Amino acid sequence: MKLYLIRHAESEANAASDLDNPTYYYDARITQRGVEQAKKLNNRIKNLKFDNYFCSPLTRTLETFSIVFPSNKPVIEPLIREHLYHSCDVGRQPKKLKKEFNDFDFNNLNDFWWNNNKPINEKKIIQESHNDIKMRLRSFLLSIKNLNLQKIVLVSHGTFLSQITEYMLDNCEVYDCEYNEVYEKFF
Repeated sequence: MKLYLIRHAESEANAASDLDNPTYYYDARITQRGVEQAKKLNNRIKNLKFDNYFCSPLTRTLETFSIVFPSNKPVIEPLIREHLYHSCDVGRQPKKLKKEFNDFDFNNLNDFWWNNNKPINEKKIIQESHNDIKMRLRSFLLSIKNLNLQKIVLVSHGTFLSQITEYMLDNCEVYDCEYNEVYEKFF
């Protein structure tokens, strides 16, 4: 099985000089530059065929997915969300996401998916440890281990994906790797 890792397009938080003070970028959206990056990526890979798609529930990944794969539906997967460290990594409840992304299925999301399903003031940032993000990656790898698929897309985030790539992908960069190699690295 081959994994195609895609970092989301440029977000408002990526373009900001200060992520959390004085402006907060809760569940940051992509910028106009990000829209253009996603359109270019769509043009580059539109003829490739994939067996399944996974997308983080943060808005910047959902917007990127919508542009890059306009006629496909992803599995919305909270395990592949960004490392919760800044305001931009705080998500929104499924009912709010559904209003904006009505073609996507958010039924597998709990109300506080970005906070490990623990109710919280939605504007509070409770930072995750690096071990937390590593454990989420391991859980995700186990969840797809027995899928009988050849090509899987993950639209995710820089810090999350850097666990696999060992460097920070650029916005809308694609990195492909073999599932078994990634699995062996983490187990």
